[in-house]
Amino acid sequence: LATALPAHRELSLTGYTRARRILDITSEESARCVKVSGDIGDTIGANGIFAELDTTFIDIEIKRNQVEQKKSLNRIDFLKTELQRRMKLAEQEAVAVSALDRFQNDLDQERLNWEALRVEEANLLERRKRFHIYAPADWRIIERNLEPGEWVAVGENLGKAGDFSSLLVPFAFEPEAYQWVKQKNGPIQLSFPDQGPDGIEIPAFIERISPDFDPETRKINLDLIIKQGLPEMRAGLRAELVMRMPDTSGAVFIAKTALEKRYESYWLTRPDGEHVNVVLLGDGPDGTYRVRSPEIKAGERFLSKSEP
Repeated sequence: LATALPAHRELSLTGYTRARRILDITSEESARCVKVSGDIGDTIGANGIFAELDTTFIDIEIKRNQVEQKKSLNRIDFLKTELQRRMKLAEQEAVAVSALDRFQNDLDQERLNWEALRVEEANLLERRKRFHIYAPADWRIIERNLEPGEWVAVGENLGKAGDFSSLLVPFAFEPEAYQWVKQKNGPIQLSFPDQGPDGIEIPAFIERISPDFDPETRKINLDLIIKQGLPEMRAGLRAELVMRMPDTSGAVFIAKTALEKRYESYWLTRPDGEHVNVVLLGDGPDGTYRVRSPEIKAGERFLSKSEP
């Protein structure tokens, strides 16, 4: 006897790998470029430096500030000494109190001026750091729009860098397929048919799901992530996701040996000899046909020609 098994249908989707994250490289300062540390495809070094700008003028500004600070400290020392001398004279009533107050005010103003110069120095030193244009360490350069000698403007797009330590594969799912993916407890197997003569399968996991949907296609965007297993971690690799979905049409799988063809029609025979007309829908897995009939349900048994 052959048992009718619940049929399923396979839905195949194709996606392409891409970097997990992509960053536009821009500058926060304007200056002439003196060095670019990498080319397209290169990995950003541990120091994270993508390019360096000319620091001549910012260095001059820092030097000027440091000279102004020395002048201010020198004047503070002078005013402190002069104030102490005037205070002694005030004790002897040899100087007016108003003059003493004026020296105290001059000392306070010079101290405030020195503090402002220190703040300006901190700002200049921080700006100087930004004459090194950074990108995340270990990311790879996707685009490079800068050459040594070129002028760099604030906010100008100088290139792109991507994180290829793991890869995303974006898909757009219909509601039924989306529910199938959501119900998966473990990893989701992705097939890469172009990797090797027989292709390879790699486990992927749900990385993020868009809360919105495309109103035209009525599909939901979902990204799967691959953390390892590919010979080369790069964008543009073709991935296939095969989903085994329940067949809602009522079709079943039945052994090929149980199906009879008579007068251009297909029949199954129950153990009591009753013949049931079915519609042949095509081949199924493991030596079966996919058939449908309102008189047949999964779990029913039928005579098979292989039986004696």
